[in-house]
Amino acid sequence: MRANLKTKSIKGVLWSASEGFGVAALSFVTFMVMARALDPRDFGVVAMAGVFVFFSNLVAGHGFADAIVQRLKLDPEHLDTAFWSTLGLSLALMGLCQAAAEPAAALLGEPALAEVLRWLSLSLPIGAAASVPTAVFRSDMLFAHVAICTVSGRLAGAAVGVAMALTGWGMWSLVGQQIAGTVISAAAVALLARWRPRLHFSVRHLREMWAFGFHVSASQVVAGAGEQLLNLLIGALFGSTALGYFAVAWRMVQLIRSLVSSAVYYVGLSAFAKLQDDRPAVTRAYVQSTRMSCLAGFPIGIGLALLAGPVIAVLFGAKWQASAGLLSVLALDIITAFCCIFNSALYRAMGKPEWSLWLALSWVAAGITGVVLLAPFGMPAIVMFWVVRGVALVPLNVWLARRLLGAPLRHLLDPMRIPAIASAVMALGLVAGRTLLEQHGFGPVVQLGLLVPLAMLLYLGVVRILSPELAELATRTARVMLMPARGSQ
Repeated sequence: MRANLKTKSIKGVLWSASEGFGVAALSFVTFMVMARALDPRDFGVVAMAGVFVFFSNLVAGHGFADAIVQRLKLDPEHLDTAFWSTLGLSLALMGLCQAAAEPAAALLGEPALAEVLRWLSLSLPIGAAASVPTAVFRSDMLFAHVAICTVSGRLAGAAVGVAMALTGWGMWSLVGQQIAGTVISAAAVALLARWRPRLHFSVRHLREMWAFGFHVSASQVVAGAGEQLLNLLIGALFGSTALGYFAVAWRMVQLIRSLVSSAVYYVGLSAFAKLQDDRPAVTRAYVQSTRMSCLAGFPIGIGLALLAGPVIAVLFGAKWQASAGLLSVLALDIITAFCCIFNSALYRAMGKPEWSLWLALSWVAAGITGVVLLAPFGMPAIVMFWVVRGVALVPLNVWLARRLLGAPLRHLLDPMRIPAIASAVMALGLVAGRTLLEQHGFGPVVQLGLLVPLAMLLYLGVVRILSPELAELATRTARVMLMPARGSQ
């Protein structure tokens, strides 16, 4: 059974990563097209409205769904109660967004915000209706179903958004993209799901899920607050145009983080939950998973930080060069994120969802305090602090994992060692290579075309020299991912 679970987990990562790559590719191409067609203010206004909808989705869409995945014993009444609770909560939050639209627009000094928020909030109950059936897919480790539904929705949203942007709809193309994507994704879930909600509601089952669901939702809201309040503060302190430049840099980082984090979180939660009664097995799964995430995350963060200028120039054009300096700093946040990418799944699977909540509260409190204090020094100082704060929280996550698993500290830190050394060698090669190319007058396209392969060769070469075992583990993992599935996935 354990071997089958390992295979399902690895294949689950493949499907979830495929979902992530599909979503990231669609989002990235769409974003690139729309960035050329729209103005920075268009992105800034929709980003402001997106803050409110984002928080509402975190409240309504995660708590009960994660409680379903975490439970070893699941009754039909758990699913019915979770569905109606989630739907009712989302309808209430939609009404709250509708009522708050005008006051929010007045408070933030952006009249267009009100109508945008009213329309975006319509997606809340639609997405909530798909939350519980999607959780059932994840509990059964049917990650292929989740991938199909998510990518279908994003593809539809991309088509609608690009068509509207190219026909002159301005900021409304961003609104249309989000609503269309949510509708199609929810429809795909309804078509694939075998489970259907019944008109049953159990107060007892609500109580069983409430404590877990509350901590999950609260931690998601608090963690999201750190990111979204940053958008609001930058918009309020520096204006919509500055927020637009920041949004481009931040969106690049978020695309990469979400590409992997959402995939491994749900797979990790499902796998760790099934192993929760065997602590040595959970420890082995956690350490090996973290080893793979660090192997991928370190070079991505370092490489993007060092190549931010040519990346922005090639993908978005000269008018977005103000985003390059911000991206070069924010990209470093990818490294710390990948170091701890499995921690939330570990805490929740082991019945400690409150740990994620307290970590999120500490994270946001430190972040918002730093933003307020550093605002007079400008946006570069703010994003620098944002990254430094993430680095400072890594030791705390390692300590909590050690306390939960009882593993030696050295054992938990080892996954970071080889990727860090290999990334340092790669960074030296990138700096030298880019300096040489710029001295000879080569443009950003040539720089990326030559430096990206160079970085990959340097990084993989150093990893293989320092740790043939790690290179072999990565190869074996890839083979398991690509093997034809036996039975249903």
